[in-house]
Amino acid sequence: MFGFEFQTANAFVKGPFVAGVGERQVAWRHTLTKATLEGDESRRPGATADLEFVTPAVEDLQSANAAVGALTGLAQAILDTRPVSGGIRIFKKGGQLAGGVWQADCAILIHDETFGAQAQGTVGVPLTGIGTLLSKVWARTAGHSDSHSQVAQEESGFFEYLSTAIPACQEAENVEAAELYGFLTACHLFLVRATRAPLSFVSGEDLTGFHPTESKGIFDFSDRPDVRAAAARVRGLEAPPERALVKVGSDSPKDMFQLLHRTDFHSMYLAVPEKQRKIIEGRPVAEALWPPEWSGAEAFVFPLPYRIEAEATDTRARGLEPLTKAEWINEKAPRLERAPVTWTLVDHGPTIGDWWTSVQKGDVRRDGIPKDAASPPPGFRGRDPKYLATFPDSSIEDKATFYGMGSFPIDVDKKTGIPLAVYEHRDLMADKDIPPQEKLGLAQWSTVVAVFVEHYVPTLG
Repeated sequence: MFGFEFQTANAFVKGPFVAGVGERQVAWRHTLTKATLEGDESRRPGATADLEFVTPAVEDLQSANAAVGALTGLAQAILDTRPVSGGIRIFKKGGQLAGGVWQADCAILIHDETFGAQAQGTVGVPLTGIGTLLSKVWARTAGHSDSHSQVAQEESGFFEYLSTAIPACQEAENVEAAELYGFLTACHLFLVRATRAPLSFVSGEDLTGFHPTESKGIFDFSDRPDVRAAAARVRGLEAPPERALVKVGSDSPKDMFQLLHRTDFHSMYLAVPEKQRKIIEGRPVAEALWPPEWSGAEAFVFPLPYRIEAEATDTRARGLEPLTKAEWINEKAPRLERAPVTWTLVDHGPTIGDWWTSVQKGDVRRDGIPKDAASPPPGFRGRDPKYLATFPDSSIEDKATFYGMGSFPIDVDKKTGIPLAVYEHRDLMADKDIPPQEKLGLAQWSTVVAVFVEHYVPTLG
């Protein structure tokens, strides 16, 4: 399976008798293809969300093109609709447009008539193909990604290290346990990304250049011992500093990942053949996955503070204390379009050891649900447990009520029966054949489909 998202610079806003579409809320659904228009996070002043055009999961190129055609048809129909006062276009719940039905009252403001998009792709891959997917992402985004230096660091010797320095990976390779090796590759990559704490995210004594951005705010955690200790580790200090200012992304912790797991790691673990699983059953993370010299099992996944949902109720059960903070203001920072923010945050995620236990046994801190402790991370609402074995259906579940990270089960290829782990390529715009946003207008959305299918969708059977 595979699918696409196209986030545009056009926005949902509040209008006459319209409250405004929020993040992850479905606004329109195409009757035939089930493609949707949804709200996504916006940093645009006055917007309740950006317009994001989303295909359903599809099995073939023809279905993907049909869904994208439905979405570009909707975009053109919105553009052709006469605006009311202030340039706002109004659409009423239950109304029909471009072969679909509005699911909510909507007020839309067009900033870009070309609908230039930021594209992302989602794909299901066999556990044996995770290394291949990773290699393709690295090769096709080399030199183009915003996180190029991080990608280059990961790529350098990654697979050689797995095969020579991690006992369980060596054993899996020796007995040709390909599914287990692919699973451990996925887990190791997750920890490589999830445990990083960039130096640029933690303040030093000199605040010159330590400025917020449109997508990142600065928060003062000087009163939080765990954060001060983390700041000392990041900056190589012998003792925690008195002041700890941390840069936090609005889309954290998802923004740490180039490839984001949409299938949780516990489900991936159970998809490994039982005979292969016995190689790692009960083994500590240091033997199975994460060298002790890198950091101990008590080190944290997501070691720096991140933004959470104010509505989440799981944090205390997971041993964390959330706090709501106003952004720290640096009067010398460049002026931003956005207003100062107040966010709910936590200091860090689970320990590496607790995460690894949950990968094998489910999350005991959440009543043993069959998910790992990063699916979703602490501070985010998960799906209703009665739906966890199936893929989300926006006509039944409200997508605005759960976080997408690790929300999917294992998929199964309909033709071969092969289990598939679902990943989101969040850095697809860095692919060498994808046009930049200003050139990725409606006529070019099909290019994304063609590139993605050719290079990232595996051939099975």
